[in-house]
Amino acid sequence: MELLLRIIKGRNDLKIVDMITQNTVPNLYGREVRFDVFAKDTEGISYDFEVQRSDAGAIPLRARYNSSLLDAMEVQKNTHWKDLPKTCVIFITEHDVLKGSKPIYHIHRTIHEMENSLFHDGADIIYVNAACQSTDDSLGRLMHDFHCTDADDMYYPELAERVRFYKTNDKGVTKMCEIMNEVLNEGRAEGLTEGLLTAIRNLMAAQHLSAQDAMNILNIPTELREKLLSKL
Repeated sequence: MELLLRIIKGRNDLKIVDMITQNTVPNLYGREVRFDVFAKDTEGISYDFEVQRSDAGAIPLRARYNSSLLDAMEVQKNTHWKDLPKTCVIFITEHDVLKGSKPIYHIHRTIHEMENSLFHDGADIIYVNAACQSTDDSLGRLMHDFHCTDADDMYYPELAERVRFYKTNDKGVTKMCEIMNEVLNEGRAEGLTEGLLTAIRNLMAAQHLSAQDAMNILNIPTELREKLLSKL
């Protein structure tokens, strides 16, 4: 995750000091949200990382909502507004959701009447277009590795090592089985379809697999696959 943050932010000095995966944030007045990864760096900036295969799951309004919940997590009683930490929501999308044909998009609030100068509210949003996999730059190579299922074809040793661990190491395979069992157990409470979708997405992300390969591993019946693919 630190490698991901450094490449996306373009800073090799960034270090993550705290990280939680699949962190659910309750909301007393509305729907709760589950962050794919919540992290904090040495500068106190809070990050929400989201990996989205569905365009509908990465619309700007969702980014706005997640940004507001990051703020809600950080505000304690008697917190002064000037002490509110900076936040950054990062969406890594399978397609070019914003349709600008760019590999990365940085979104900041601006003041229209002041020649669009920055508002400096400390809340940033970044969209990474995973469809751009140019090997000419670090971000493109990172997105290439995200889609790659063969560790030997990856550019970043850190990612290749994790793929090998989960695919070939006995402990890694055991760990993956534990993850899948946990996900499926959670899924029973959410309904069979949602549970299967969660299992497929997590397996795809952890082992860099295609949807079909993930469903093969999970032994999902053929008659269910088209329905599940339409919801991924």
